[in-house]
Amino acid sequence: MNSTKSVNFRKARISFFNPLLRLKKTLMNNQGFSLLELIIVIVIISIMTMMAAPRISAFLSGKRNNMVILTTMIAKTFDDAFLSNKTDFLVVHLEEPDADMTSAGHEIFSRRNGISIIELGKEGTFKDVDNKLLQYREFPSSFKFREVLLSTGETIRRGNVMIPFYPDGHSDDIILHLLINDDERSSVRIFKFKKEARVFADHVSFQND
Repeated sequence: MNSTKSVNFRKARISFFNPLLRLKKTLMNNQGFSLLELIIVIVIISIMTMMAAPRISAFLSGKRNNMVILTTMIAKTFDDAFLSNKTDFLVVHLEEPDADMTSAGHEIFSRRNGISIIELGKEGTFKDVDNKLLQYREFPSSFKFREVLLSTGETIRRGNVMIPFYPDGHSDDIILHLLINDDERSSVRIFKFKKEARVFADHVSFQND
């Protein structure tokens, strides 16, 4: 019984791709082909395109949505510090953790591959800000926080980077390098006196300014 099913399946595959094979032979022999064969090939190509379209759409929308979330959180941190007249810290949790921070047991600084907005509490310890729009956000493994470039020339590749946002409306010059889907490099540039971050299509440095 299984043998019969296997044979039938192979015949179905041969029957399905037969128009494509005949089209290839027709083109190689420099001969014409029938309208029916052309329609069948167009239908096959349409089906394959429909199968691939959702994956391509999800790929593009995921990248775009994550970038929008990241840049929006940066801008909202600027607003929160200014409107609340306090210093907020945008914490970049890099993909590679800092073993010392993780073993110390501090919940905020044990986070990975994400963004936190924190402030200094009355007890003298850091806590997440109360603003519900600025709660901790962990990003997927397809959107990796690889390293942070400081204006001093230092490059940080593991652990956490705290970026202050002051109530008078300024921050620090920072560049965040991202790796998207394991092969696409992007950068997010935070400017000292600008609310909006800028996105670059590669890993850039301060020399690119």
